[in-house]
Amino acid sequence: MATSQYFNNYGAKYTEQRLVEDLIVESIKIMGFDGFYLPNNNDEARDLIYGEDPVKKFKTAFQVEFYLSEALEYSGEREFFSKFGLEIKNNTKVVVSKRSFQQRVPQNTFTRPREGDLIYVPFLNGTGELYEITFADQDRDFHMLGRQVPYFYELHLEKFKFSNELLDTGVQGIDDAATFSSYSIDLELRTGSGDYTIKEIVYQSPNTQANATATGIVQSWDAVNNIVRVSNIAGEFANNSRKIVGASSNAQYFLSTYDPLKENQRDDTWDNYIIENQANSIIDFSETNPFGSI
Repeated sequence: MATSQYFNNYGAKYTEQRLVEDLIVESIKIMGFDGFYLPNNNDEARDLIYGEDPVKKFKTAFQVEFYLSEALEYSGEREFFSKFGLEIKNNTKVVVSKRSFQQRVPQNTFTRPREGDLIYVPFLNGTGELYEITFADQDRDFHMLGRQVPYFYELHLEKFKFSNELLDTGVQGIDDAATFSSYSIDLELRTGSGDYTIKEIVYQSPNTQANATATGIVQSWDAVNNIVRVSNIAGEFANNSRKIVGASSNAQYFLSTYDPLKENQRDDTWDNYIIENQANSIIDFSETNPFGSI
């Protein structure tokens, strides 16, 4: 028996489908929150085989309304002890309507939320948290009323583990995540001139920045004690006649000393010294080949 000719739900494109989409958008606006979508701006470095990038760069943040699907607690494996110690895997899910995403995010590059991009939830933990998209589910509505494109995306998120990615979006709360979470070292400086600026690149080089032997990004500058804190370090800073130069400020100081084992002062979980002391009690590094018999 044929379906009724008076109700054509699965053939309509701008009636019932439009109504459902309107209700979804309105529900998210009423019950949701304003978050930020951070696309990876370093697509040319994307590894198509392993799905990783040498250095992810997040230089833009688009404000979009989301709905928190799991508001009671985190999902996933949560906190557990493994052979690598304590691991924390806090997962959650948010919903974003396709219409809102199209309106807020330029569609010439980012036609949908992509795995590997970030979502900033401003109210979690009081100061906001960054989450990485592990899967963008576009079939949660299961082709309701014969829709041809998704009404919404349900984004599977995992708490972002910072690993020297570049965050410079202009949004204070987001950019602070790099300052508080990145591996950084304090460089104690001697004589010099100028003031380093936050987020600028500093380098050591025999001549120009292109030939730099070590680079980093300024996270803080203590002009009284001549201490600059840098992150995203490439190469090894050396205590020699080469100055540490600010790429934009042109501040130049000679390096006095620094401790490469002393990580970010805001992180009290670092264990470099513990590992070094334990290794020194087991392995005799005064030998020519401490790991062999020759």
